[in-house]
Amino acid sequence: MEGVLKAYKVFQYLKVIGVWVSGISVLVMMFFISYDVFVRNVFSGSIRGGFEIVQNYLMPLVVFPSLAYVYSSGVLPKMDLIMDKLGARMKKGLIFMMLLIELFILALIVQFSWEFAMNGLERKTAFPAAGTMYPLYPLFFMIPIAFAMIFIENIFILIRNLKEEKASLLVIDKSGELEGF
Repeated sequence: MEGVLKAYKVFQYLKVIGVWVSGISVLVMMFFISYDVFVRNVFSGSIRGGFEIVQNYLMPLVVFPSLAYVYSSGVLPKMDLIMDKLGARMKKGLIFMMLLIELFILALIVQFSWEFAMNGLERKTAFPAAGTMYPLYPLFFMIPIAFAMIFIENIFILIRNLKEEKASLLVIDKSGELEGF
């Protein structure tokens, strides 16, 4: 099981890289918008295509790279109130059922979003901003990558639940310790 622990630690680094990409994107978006507002108010002009660049490049870069980290942190609701009222055996069975359903749905999302990204690549999908066409299709690949990382996180949660008697919806417990490995 030591190999699974090492794989999860590498996976955690990938998730943290995604958080950094999202954080840097938030800062770039903040400075970009602030600069645009300053230029608009002081010089009566604006960054040409600024809205489209923020909308099509920076906003997806804020959301998708950090999605797996947010999912694994436990801040998203996961039926905790209902789970606490169930017995250990029923709780474990419900968690297995939920994980299998999530894995199935995530696999479908990854498959269809990958097909969408490949279609965008074939068509060289772009958007107009300030009279220039900017490529949009590279950002389409962030969607299947983000959901594939959530799929991998669920695999680690499934492995943890197979190894440990106490069922959980997280790989890492609330104290920050890795459980089940």
